[in-house]
Amino acid sequence: MKHIGSILFAIILLHAAGSNTYAGQNHDHMFFSAQFHYQYIYPHRPDLEEQARKPARMLELNLGWQTSGSQTWHRVYNLPSYGLGISFTDLGNPDILGEVRSGFLFMEFMFGEFQKTHRRFKVSLGLAHFNTYYDPVKNPENRVIGAPWNVHFNLNYKLSLHIGENLWLTPGLSFTHFSNGAYRKPNRGLNMLDANMGLRYRLGDANFITYSHEEAYKVEYEETQTLFLTYSAGLMERSIGDPTYIARTLTANQTIRKKFRTRWGVGLDLFYDDHAKEQMREKHDNTNYFDYMRIGGFASCDIVFNRLSMLLNLGTYLYYGYDPEQLIYKRIGLRYQTRPGIVGHLALKAHGGRADYIEWGIGYAF
Repeated sequence: MKHIGSILFAIILLHAAGSNTYAGQNHDHMFFSAQFHYQYIYPHRPDLEEQARKPARMLELNLGWQTSGSQTWHRVYNLPSYGLGISFTDLGNPDILGEVRSGFLFMEFMFGEFQKTHRRFKVSLGLAHFNTYYDPVKNPENRVIGAPWNVHFNLNYKLSLHIGENLWLTPGLSFTHFSNGAYRKPNRGLNMLDANMGLRYRLGDANFITYSHEEAYKVEYEETQTLFLTYSAGLMERSIGDPTYIARTLTANQTIRKKFRTRWGVGLDLFYDDHAKEQMREKHDNTNYFDYMRIGGFASCDIVFNRLSMLLNLGTYLYYGYDPEQLIYKRIGLRYQTRPGIVGHLALKAHGGRADYIEWGIGYAF
């Protein structure tokens, strides 16, 4: 835990910056939390059984803002909180698996009334840096993490037990996943289950706007239709030692929103990637654009949090110039819409349980 001093200093700076930036009627109060995780690394590959014999340990520090109930989406989602955090993880095998430092954003949902004892479910997503990873010479035994930078994903279910005027004890259970989205092989990833314990300290008094749960669930929403046009790109490596290929996608997604929480739709994807182009040219002397292009159709569901939404797509290839790994593909990610209609897009495309690549995109909402 030699880097804890630096982490604490960073949290103090974030607190100083955030106290002015996020103040206002949309936030009831700020809070700081610390959580210690005792983790079991699930050996989903035979070689991990030997490499992950010792448990992993993670220290997580968070700075968050509790919504006040002043906006409709606060009440619909039962006064969620959100913020940013950092963590330090010792994977129990410094030579092969190493250590991880992560920075992430989180959103936390509360179950029931805000009382002295209640339950919370937290989702965290961010970027993790490994100090050691697969190298054919220096670290050939690490066949799970192939790059220094990876996605940090965590789900945490916990209790909040009031033990002081502004202090809560937070025991919980969580799942953590690290992987790079297949931009560098190997990419088997790490999956960890853990028990954790922490403290949450409220900075200031709580002054929630009073509302009833029945009113929140009866929020009326005027039906709207939106067409999202998005261009995205990602990097992928198919096998260890292969070049890094660029994958590009043009997406049209027609949606309808009848309720506050969800937006449903259908769409078309136009896929093009350099790996397919190379494979087709090796098999055929004469090729054209349509030989390594794919067209997919998909159904979509967006879970909407104000301007941010979580997108879930399930699609199938309607046309392909070469055989894909599977006909069915999935997409899970985030979409953020600005006031003029500009859209930011970050998502993982996958076949079955295997990542294809991570998409970074920009588009427009009509």
